Amino acid sequence: MIEDQYELKLSERFPKEMEVPERADILIELSRFGIGSANAIQLIDTTHDALDVRLNYIIDKKWVLRFCNAPDMTEKRMGELNRLIGRYRAMGFLCPAFIADDNGNYLHPWKHSLCYLSEYIDRPLAGDMELNDEEQLTFQVAENVALFAETYRDVDLSETMGMYSLFELSPFDVPNGVDEKQDNFNKLIRLLRNEEEDDLAVRLEIRHTDIRCKLKAVFRELPRCVFQGDENFSNVLIDDAQHFVGFIDFNLAGTEVIINQLVNLAGFDYDEKQTNPEGAQARLDFAIRYFHDQISRMLRIYHATKKERQAMIWYAWIVMVAQWPNFCFFKKAIHDGVLKNEILELLSLIADLPEERLLAGVN
Repeated sequence: MIEDQYELKLSERFPKEMEVPERADILIELSRFGIGSANAIQLIDTTHDALDVRLNYIIDKKWVLRFCNAPDMTEKRMGELNRLIGRYRAMGFLCPAFIADDNGNYLHPWKHSLCYLSEYIDRPLAGDMELNDEEQLTFQVAENVALFAETYRDVDLSETMGMYSLFELSPFDVPNGVDEKQDNFNKLIRLLRNEEEDDLAVRLEIRHTDIRCKLKAVFRELPRCVFQGDENFSNVLIDDAQHFVGFIDFNLAGTEVIINQLVNLAGFDYDEKQTNPEGAQARLDFAIRYFHDQISRMLRIYHATKKERQAMIWYAWIVMVAQWPNFCFFKKAIHDGVLKNEILELLSLIADLPEERLLAGVN
């Protein structure tokens, strides 16, 4: 029975007190979108918590009926997202569009949530596969995002900000009152003070404040673009040869300063697979080489201005210390103890890192 299959697939994060759509509810909602029957229904529950419920019903591998409680999902927002999806599709990417009912509405209320329908694209997700060449797929995603930015800079900008945005808050930043990077940096400083590393905390705070001030003075002048915004492998569609073909999940889409988007996508890898001490300078050099390799590929496609290249240095420093995976690595390493001294030295090197190091090697 569908209900049995459904129960097995409910996430542990789905709130127990929340009502769950039954098969009859699903059929009623489908009928409102002009779909009269459903033979196969598969539930994928990607709920994060009680404030971010996501139930995704795959219908006959043709449509996805979604139930969510995201406060930012409005008819206006759905229209913006569909226009964005149209731009990705115009470039040949596979991206599922939202489907309106006969009255032109995308959203239907259901209990304490919203219901909407999208296309289903029958392609594997990179995050579900054992990849033959993860690095090459990473390059393909980055290069296609750069091409998208080059094609659609400053086109049909959304009022909703992207998840990487500094200063201007995305819907997911509003509860904290600060952007995600600031929140992560604050956590890092508290962590260092708890470890009685006050001098290092002060040095990082001074550098962080200085860079934020420089960015705040120029960020409104930099080109922008609306991006899908969450290009991790769980949202990347691939073909049978494991080549990039498109994106799903536009919930985090929004307007972003282009060079900030590219810097975040490039990221910094501190050789985290190496769990034994290898030296702070070696880890820093590894991370900067990784960043240079990634960002150089994108900047051969996206033609950044001189002002963007200067801002890139500042955005990159923020990402080095405050991108979520990096903060998690620092925190774990300091708590576990084996790499504690090495990571503290690494953070000290980052606090004093000359700006030229982040630009040298970018071509």
